[in-house]
Amino acid sequence: QWSFNDVFSEEEFKDFDARVKRMLKISEPVEYTCELKIDGLKIILEYEKGTLKTAATRGDGVVGEDVTHNVRTIESVPLALERPVDVIVEGEVWMSEKALKEVNEQRKKDDEPEFANPRNAAAGSIRQLDPTIAASRKLDMFAYDVAQTSEALPETQHEELIYLRELGLKVNQHFTLAHSVEEVMKYWHHWEHRKKAQGYWVDGIVVKVNRRDFQEQLGYTGKAPRFAVAFKFPAEQVTTTVEDIVLQIG
Repeated sequence: QWSFNDVFSEEEFKDFDARVKRMLKISEPVEYTCELKIDGLKIILEYEKGTLKTAATRGDGVVGEDVTHNVRTIESVPLALERPVDVIVEGEVWMSEKALKEVNEQRKKDDEPEFANPRNAAAGSIRQLDPTIAASRKLDMFAYDVAQTSEALPETQHEELIYLRELGLKVNQHFTLAHSVEEVMKYWHHWEHRKKAQGYWVDGIVVKVNRRDFQEQLGYTGKAPRFAVAFKFPAEQVTTTVEDIVLQIG
């Protein structure tokens, strides 16, 4: 659960950066890992000795919904990892725009309401009682966090993403290490203009303090980490025409 700010601005991130340094009681530059924020459904995977045991939604943050039967049908979720490790992984289940179009075309033929966006489609698909329905909807997943592992935890967020990839999990490749506020800004502006080219919905970026020991020092406030912040991309605007207004007396 990220602390979500409005659209990115240099001043807002400078404030976040200054707050991080103040809490850590340091003056030197802080490294940040920048990642794309995929608009999907958060999922938590638990592996025992490298074998997928359970998959659950985030739910209310304490209790989630067991959706293992559906997650097993997602091709990008390995049923067995590269090593027999006990690990709990967090990630995002998503649906491509192409898959959404196909699903909505079929729903239209079946006289069913169409999904408004890929996130709603992914959430509806992952909660199906029949796993064959979830399997037919071409869901995908990116892993982005290690909550717990029987091996040594990587010392940085950047290394953690590489560690997930080494275990055989799919990680979004467009992450980068930023050494300054300016580099974070450059990353945000780069993806603001390229977000549509990926085939999946990207609604912002997530910026995390790179060092794990710094993350532990900063901790959490409520459900949101003090070491991470998400910035949205500007909302899309279009011009429309009002063709009619129907008035009713209540």
